[in-house]
Amino acid sequence: MRISTSQIFQNGVDVMQRQQAEIARTQNQLATGRRILAPSDDPSGSVQTLQFESRVQQTEQYQRNGQLAERRLRLTETTLAGVGDGLQRIRALAVQANNASQTDETRGYLAEEMRQVLDGLVDLANTRDANGEYLFAGYRSETRPFVADATGEIVYQGDDGAREVDISPVRRIAVGDAGSAVFGGIPDGNGDFTVIPDPGNSGSGVADTGQVVDQAAWNGGAGGPFTLEFISEEEYRVLDNGGGVVAGPASFESGQGIEFNGIQLQVKGRPDAGDSFEIRASQEQTLFQGLDRMISALESGSGGTTAPVNNAINRGLTELDSALEHVLDVRSTVGARLNALESQNGLHEEQILQMETTLSEIRDLDYAEAISRFNLQQVSLQAAQQSYTQVARLSLFDFIR
Repeated sequence: MRISTSQIFQNGVDVMQRQQAEIARTQNQLATGRRILAPSDDPSGSVQTLQFESRVQQTEQYQRNGQLAERRLRLTETTLAGVGDGLQRIRALAVQANNASQTDETRGYLAEEMRQVLDGLVDLANTRDANGEYLFAGYRSETRPFVADATGEIVYQGDDGAREVDISPVRRIAVGDAGSAVFGGIPDGNGDFTVIPDPGNSGSGVADTGQVVDQAAWNGGAGGPFTLEFISEEEYRVLDNGGGVVAGPASFESGQGIEFNGIQLQVKGRPDAGDSFEIRASQEQTLFQGLDRMISALESGSGGTTAPVNNAINRGLTELDSALEHVLDVRSTVGARLNALESQNGLHEEQILQMETTLSEIRDLDYAEAISRFNLQQVSLQAAQQSYTQVARLSLFDFIR
């Protein structure tokens, strides 16, 4: 077999170029820390790498969603804590105003402070997050949720939606609560029924909020609203919405239990003949409506008898307790969601760690093997270069004399 000089030279160059290419590839691996530099290096490993990288990125996005949700929920929890503190302050002032030693003037001072606290509660209901979006406006996050209408009543302008975010491929969590659910849906009275004194009452009769003693007999207030009417200072009767007599006429004593249709209430003091109280099933109202009604009664004064004020405060205190319980229930759901986020975030961290560990085993470089291979490739290149220089010096002219 005849091998020409050009073939020898070309073969030597090809060998050195291949060696240099292998060294360059190994250098790139050492510089990047990656075993797979191109899909052709390991087709199966490249596919697995892409799949794991996609899952890691997806999980990290869920983590960012959870962080966003956590910030909003913590702001919500802090805001609701402020609402609870405000309600507690108004309750303390209401109890103080219900004291018989108070005068219209001192009750006016208390009402003024209560009004300021109420304004603060409205401000809390209109809290914004770091993005300038209202917490309690539902999906209408750019709309101020609670504003005063032409009559001064605080009305809700948001919607009933609750924004949610994905925190896993199969799990969503609410990052806010609609203002209608947080500050509305609170029953007036005792939750089953409410007792409302007639504005024209002239006596000193003060009714408590009452209680249901037989739910079946009460039947949701069927036949109502009812009217507790005092025929005289010593006698009363109860009428249904058609004017039919439900109970009585019966004798009246201050503080005695008045029962009919499965409910019981007490009236203390001395009602005048013709005084009456309306008794109807509880209706849902906003937190602000109940507070405003009680404060307005204090601002109006006693008008010669403290009964209107005492009746308003008795009803207001019961509704305050319902409002406090309602706000605490909402706070408990927020706390439950925060706990769920914390648990899910811990699960995400474990998943990312496991996926990155597996990804490293597939994609990352074994430095000990790569350095040994690099040294071997250097030796091979040096050998190829030295052998080429030896072969390149060979010529027939060296043998011609």
